[in-house]
Amino acid sequence: MRRYTVRINDTDHVLDVEELARDAFTVHLADGRLVDVMLTDHQDLAQAVIAPQLEIGHSRAVTKVTPPAPAAHSEATSAPVRRPAPDRAGRTVTSPMPGVVLSIEVVVGTKVQRGQTLLVLEAMKMKNEIKAERDGTIAAVLVQAGAQVKHSDVLVEYES
Repeated sequence: MRRYTVRINDTDHVLDVEELARDAFTVHLADGRLVDVMLTDHQDLAQAVIAPQLEIGHSRAVTKVTPPAPAAHSEATSAPVRRPAPDRAGRTVTSPMPGVVLSIEVVVGTKVQRGQTLLVLEAMKMKNEIKAERDGTIAAVLVQAGAQVKHSDVLVEYES
């Protein structure tokens, strides 16, 4: 997931953008709403660079968010993890990167608030707290401590 802060008419808006597929994204708005976005076309406009952190030599107006390459690991040592279907209702929490689950801070039935830590994921020797993106009740925890996960693996599900 990538966070953007955009200014519209002198007001800053924070947008968390999650890539679902090559041209499909879910935008998490600050008020908790989720908006599905489909990229249907793009054009290279050298004078209208709007994507942050462009690489030198690129002048694309829209830069595709590419997930990191999965970490090499033995399938025999990784816990089975479900790959997500597009989550239109915001019922799942997916891994933002490949890594190893260090700890799980919630159990089934836990009522969580937006911003509360759900689990800790180690990636590239850094501890990353995976936080709730909305208020809700945990319906399922689909990983265990020590499990290796890939980008977009489902970690936790909310009740509907």
